[in-house]
Amino acid sequence: MPQRKAGSQDRSPTFFAPEGTRAKALARVVEPALDERLVERARRAVARLGTRGLPRSYFTTFWLARGEEPANPVEEAVQSLWRVAAPGPSCAGAEWWIGRSYTTDVPVGFHFDQDVRASRGLRHPLLSSVFFFNRVRGGHLAITDQRAGPSGQPVPVHPSALEAVAPRRNRYAIFDGGLFHGVLDARGRTPGGRLRATDGRLRVTLVVNFWARRPTAVPRWRDTRAYRALGGARTSR
Repeated sequence: MPQRKAGSQDRSPTFFAPEGTRAKALARVVEPALDERLVERARRAVARLGTRGLPRSYFTTFWLARGEEPANPVEEAVQSLWRVAAPGPSCAGAEWWIGRSYTTDVPVGFHFDQDVRASRGLRHPLLSSVFFFNRVRGGHLAITDQRAGPSGQPVPVHPSALEAVAPRRNRYAIFDGGLFHGVLDARGRTPGGRLRATDGRLRVTLVVNFWARRPTAVPRWRDTRAYRALGGARTSR
């Protein structure tokens, strides 16, 4: 899950990349990543959620354990992406969520993925990954070479390398789960608040983090009342 503690997210108005910062391949990008029929089934399931509760999207996460049968089309996609990402035998399962936001109103800043409910310490996934359902203006996944310092701050203060991955249908980006990253807005900048532009399109992604140990208090989808429309019934949650 994205980090949510005080000071954990960089909401400066522009993504600061000082002179000398170099473009570098920090992610493995696969496309097409999934069978198009599975992409369409999963996308239809997500569409049944509508657009209510978008700010909660990035913080409503679920757990799919190794070897567990998928309970909805999105979990079928998670299972297939697992094979593509190949996190290795130490992976106990996948934490997944549906990232839904307009590129003119991105609800999450730059952050580290971590076990946000852990009582102490910083624990990151083995791999983080983002699957894109659609193409939008802006909305790039931006990954830096920064890692978390002792108190969770990005180290070094400014990145020496970065990579930006543009949203494209059936494109899948896999990267080290300990790297600082975020979503750029419709202008290609770090989100700093809602933009006045009216041409922001809904960016829809499936985010999958692969863990050696289940993150604290992350439930299985089948055990919750959230996002029941994924299984076929329309819901307003």
